[in-house]
Formats: sequence, C-alpha cells, structure tokens
Amino acid sequence: MHDEEQNDDAVKLAALPSYLGYQIRQAQTAVFRDIEAKMKSIGVTPSEFGLLTIVGANPGINQKTLTKLYGLDKSTLSYAVNRLMDRKWINRRRNAEDGRYFGLWLTKVGQNKAELSTTSIEAQECLMDTVLEVGEREQLLNMLMRITTILGNSEAQSKTS
Repeated sequence: MHDEEQNDDAVKLAALPSYLGYQIRQAQTAVFRDIEAKMKSIGVTPSEFGLLTIVGANPGINQKTLTKLYGLDKSTLSYAVNRLMDRKWINRRRNAEDGRYFGLWLTKVGQNKAELSTTSIEAQECLMDTVLEVGEREQLLNMLMRITTILGNSEAQSKTS
C-alpha cells in the first residue's frame, strides 16, 4: 500500500455535497478562515468579536445572560470573559440597580477593537453579498435562522426522532 496523496479530484464525496449540514459547515469554515486572517492584525478572534459586540450593545450585561445566549457552560464563558478583562477590553462592575450582580462594560480599548473588527466583518459581508442576487441575502438569513430554531429546539427534535 502506498502512502501517496490522492488527487482532490479523485476523492469521492458521495452524498456529502447534498447535505445541508455539510454545506453549512463548509461555508462556516470558509467564513471563519477568511475573517480570522483579516482580523489577525487587529488581534481579535471571531468569538471575541461576538462578545465585544454583545457587551457593547448591552452595557452592564451579566455573565449569566451571556451563558444562556451562547449556550455555553459557565466555565467556558468565564474563561473568555477573563481573557478580555486581562487584555483590558472589558471591565466588570457591580450593577447599580442590584449590587449583588456584576455587569460587563466595554473599555475604550475594547470599543476600539470592536469598531475595527466590525469594519472587517462588514467588508466580508459585502464580499459575500457579491454572489447573492437581490433579495437572496434576506432569504438566506431567514432560512438559516429557521434551521437554527428547529435544531436548537429540543422539543422539536424529540418529536422528529
């Protein structure tokens, strides 16, 4: 048996290209690779961009709310938040309305990182728009949200199993 690399054209993908999940994953991988390369000089990852964007849009948001929103366990989100705090991109302060809770706020540095990252994200969005016809962007977003809803809804999953 030879340990030679096979020509990509010779590899059979069988039914994979016809599976929505496969195509969504391929698109996600392409989007992430592209945006990671574009944002490398800024020093922000796509995940960090998401956190910065949400904290920026919701000053004072608490980690419990972020945990629910992201569907992550508390320790995973805590690690990400602590990393942003260590870099002085966000800070944690007591909630003025209820001192038992702490909220998260962007710092000036974090706000700057979010703005620079948003510029990169929006440039990528414009590039993706070049392959879509008029109205297809809204249709694609709608379809993806419906897929997310049905797969994220455990009751619906158990009914189809």
